[in-house]
Amino acid sequence: MKKLLSALIAIAMLCSFTACTPSQGNGSSDAPSASQIEVQTETQAAEEPEVEKLEWVDFAQYSLEEDVPAKNIILLIGDGMGKNIIKASEVVKGDKLVMSGMPHSTTVTTYSQSVTDGKAEYTDSAASATAISTGVKTTNEALGVDPDGEDVETICEFAQKLGMKTGLVARQIMCHATPAGMVIHNTSRGSYPKIMLDMVRSDVDVMFGGGSQYYSEYTKIQSAVQEHKYKYITTGNELKSLSTADGKVLGLFSYDNMGAADMSPSLMKMTTKSLELLDNDKGFFLMVEGSNIDSYEHKSDMETVLGQMQGFDETVDYVLKWAQEHPGTLVIVTADHETGGVQLPENPKPEDINNTCFTSDGKHTNADVPLMASGAQSAGLCEKELIDNTDIAKYMRKVLSESHK
Repeated sequence: MKKLLSALIAIAMLCSFTACTPSQGNGSSDAPSASQIEVQTETQAAEEPEVEKLEWVDFAQYSLEEDVPAKNIILLIGDGMGKNIIKASEVVKGDKLVMSGMPHSTTVTTYSQSVTDGKAEYTDSAASATAISTGVKTTNEALGVDPDGEDVETICEFAQKLGMKTGLVARQIMCHATPAGMVIHNTSRGSYPKIMLDMVRSDVDVMFGGGSQYYSEYTKIQSAVQEHKYKYITTGNELKSLSTADGKVLGLFSYDNMGAADMSPSLMKMTTKSLELLDNDKGFFLMVEGSNIDSYEHKSDMETVLGQMQGFDETVDYVLKWAQEHPGTLVIVTADHETGGVQLPENPKPEDINNTCFTSDGKHTNADVPLMASGAQSAGLCEKELIDNTDIAKYMRKVLSESHK
């Protein structure tokens, strides 16, 4: 009887051990303890980026000095931001956007030099960025070159010749069309690795955006970052800790586009740090792009577009506050083109602002876009009711040349 009882106990112990042992499909018998799981969970939570909730910034108007030389230029480009998406945002907000309170405004034509069957094509971001940066019209896909493929001087190159610092901030990949058009030369906007390499070689002082794949997967770009003495960062905490002692900085905060689900660091925080790093006695040029207004207009996703407009107007608000405290700063807010063919009903209500407002199947249009300006020499840019996007480049060169004699 004792032997039978011992045998039964042994079998029970064996079954108990088998039930507690991980199956072979888990690949390991080293199952973590409850305390280990708790520690891992806390660690993962600590490493997750802070998700910033977007809210409409309160409407405000700022008094920037105008009759002073333009030492600094801050150019904010809402990619795809036509007049009607601004109106739609204001309907939903229930008040004006901060950008609408800027003292000077005009309207801008955006067409490119691309023609098919005798008809002008809708501009893309490459051609429009080139026009805004260089003052020269070009064909779609082209960056920093004329229609014959010849290099033309970009705004960053112009500013650097004057001894100014330069900076680029975007939520798209850093080598995307709009930031790239401010600094490099290439006949094909899709040549991302080559464009990223040329951007690093351009010695722009500050570059913040997405697209870490173009660093991590290309040793030639990694070597250029070292050769040109950039500090390379990838996290919001690294962004916070930057100082002017770090020198030139390349911050790529996501593998690809910094989409709506990844709001850390925000456009405003990247801009805030850029202004801190760029401010100097000789002045600077900074381009800030609200990239994903366009990205979600392409998807006819009104709710997300409005979220991107919130983040962009918040950044405009911060820039105007900063410029008010730094006389000699010209602030320009505009768009490279309109996307989505946004149309609003008469006397729209918030519930009318939805995906049905998009009429172009997510494509660009050649609709004129708004331009608002404030600060140093801002009135001169808006003397005419209608200007071309090339006039922006020409005016920036004019006021910078005058202030850096």
